[in-house]
Amino acid sequence: MPYTAYLFDFDYTLADSSRGITLCFRHVLERNGYAGVTDEAIRRTIGKTLEESFSILTGVTDPDRLAAFKAEYRREADVYMTPNTRLFPETLRVLRTLKERGAKIGIISTKYRFRIHDTMDQHLPADFLDIVVGGEDVSRAKPDPEGLLYAIRQLGVKKKRVLYIGDSTVDAETAQAAGVDFAGVTHGVTTADELAAYPHRRIMDSLTELLAPRRIAVRQIILLFFLLWFGWAESIPPDDDPTFFFFTLFLVYLLKVGSTRRLLPREVKAWLCEKCHPLIVRARAFHIRQIRGKAPAPLSTEKCTCRNCGHTFTGNFCPRCGQTRGVYRFRLRHAPGNILRSLFRVDGKFGHTLIALLYRPGHLMRGFMQGRRAAYSMPLQTLFLLVAFYLLAVQLVIPQIKEEKAEKIDTEKAERIRKSLAELQEGRNEETDSLAMAIWDASIALQKSNLAEVLPADSLKSNERLEEEEENVTILGIGLNSSQFGEKLDTYIRDIPFLGRVWELLKRWGHGNRTLHVIAILPLFAVGTYWSFQNRWQLRKHPRRVRFNLMEHFFIQAYIAGQIMLLSILVLPFGLADYEADIFALPWSIIFLLFWWDLRQLYLCSWWASFCRTVWMFVYGFLLFIGIAMFVLLLITIAQSLM
Repeated sequence: MPYTAYLFDFDYTLADSSRGITLCFRHVLERNGYAGVTDEAIRRTIGKTLEESFSILTGVTDPDRLAAFKAEYRREADVYMTPNTRLFPETLRVLRTLKERGAKIGIISTKYRFRIHDTMDQHLPADFLDIVVGGEDVSRAKPDPEGLLYAIRQLGVKKKRVLYIGDSTVDAETAQAAGVDFAGVTHGVTTADELAAYPHRRIMDSLTELLAPRRIAVRQIILLFFLLWFGWAESIPPDDDPTFFFFTLFLVYLLKVGSTRRLLPREVKAWLCEKCHPLIVRARAFHIRQIRGKAPAPLSTEKCTCRNCGHTFTGNFCPRCGQTRGVYRFRLRHAPGNILRSLFRVDGKFGHTLIALLYRPGHLMRGFMQGRRAAYSMPLQTLFLLVAFYLLAVQLVIPQIKEEKAEKIDTEKAERIRKSLAELQEGRNEETDSLAMAIWDASIALQKSNLAEVLPADSLKSNERLEEEEENVTILGIGLNSSQFGEKLDTYIRDIPFLGRVWELLKRWGHGNRTLHVIAILPLFAVGTYWSFQNRWQLRKHPRRVRFNLMEHFFIQAYIAGQIMLLSILVLPFGLADYEADIFALPWSIIFLLFWWDLRQLYLCSWWASFCRTVWMFVYGFLLFIGIAMFVLLLITIAQSLM
């Protein structure tokens, strides 16, 4: 079962503070005449309350004397505890890895909270731990589950999604009393056999075993097998118009299982890791490069005299006029850059933005929204320039593609099919019986498929557009064909002079204007992303650094649209882009994959979470589009009823 929260004991689980604890107990005991207590006896009391520990070591049961021992111990701990506490070697790596996987991290200990922070804040950011419950936060110490239950309530997680990790039988009893799963670690003086006597998920020699995924289940293997079988059946042979639906489900489920389960035996995985070690190292270096992005230029310490204002300074830019210290003489190699800057206002920022959109788009967007903007161009500027370059590339490349892909068309056969199609359409329009109309529709569909086999894709699209203009459409119960509907709308708007002029301007501007179409769809994607990734439930899961408002989501969508345009330019020479599309030239399946990848990087979530949220984003955007269209049509219907 995947856990969403990992709660740790502190002493002997995350850190070894036995030396500091022993020193503090030793000083207090010797000062009060108990010099014969061994260090081993002191270490065996770690995890208990101070009163219980002093009572075990001295035999004293008087509450006043135990309180005095406790006060002395606290004074000693202020001096010796933190300097003598060391985290176990694997602690930081385990905590960071669990955090990267989206888990919540907490510490439940009898130690004072500020002492835990004194140690952990030396190695981790102050907001890394989601909760720390110390001895002063509860009225009853472990094994009473008060502290553990308090942490679960504060984190807002279910008990079955919580794993409590400790080193002693006291921790095991605490987990059992709270009703949560327990994992023991043998860092301390408690043996594995002693821990195994309590309900547990696993007994570990090291915390690194928390990172090891469980073996793949039999039911998952069976489901993967059937999905692959169905995918093969629906996709083979490939010339039979396959849908790849089950094959896509197979890949998605394999990705989900692979992220949570161990697919290969440990021996096979170790052998593969050894053989692929150079590739793994380079992949990690590339991943670090993705996260960090472009590093700023190092600050120069040499003195320089500004050639613009004559001011002497150290650094990369003149503090008086802002000119860079790197002033060069113009040569032939500088001509392309000057032409681009003069015509399109394109500089080095634009190039850095294009490169980042190809391999680290989500990290670029997150950093830009957080203020790291000096090295990158603005979102809308990037989008407008890429749309302009795309339209220019279409004019240069498409004539050559058409010439290379020109095929001979059987004109005579196409004309016969068109004539037959026209006769069928005429007969269908004259028919009134619903059953007969269905037969006419089937015959028309068959002739259209025959026409599709004869005509190339471009001619077929043009033919379909002409036919669509003649088809009858019923919208919200209005029996109008599309031409009649457009005429009614134009007539109604033109009755108002101001609206008529604005409507004509919008029609002229919107006809074939790809930039307008892209800008119009950005708010739908922005609202869909905001709803799917930042609803109330998602806000509890995302760190504060990846929360954006609605306007920031609009600019994020502008970057993603620019990325789609950039890829369209790159694949255009190979004939892989639909240059006649109204919005994006790439297939929507590729666009979905880009959104999936971009939003995973942007929100620092898992592949599976990003996939589910991206699906919801498209659903929200589609529903919003339908809602807006229905609202506009409703207004038109009301206006027509009043005319």
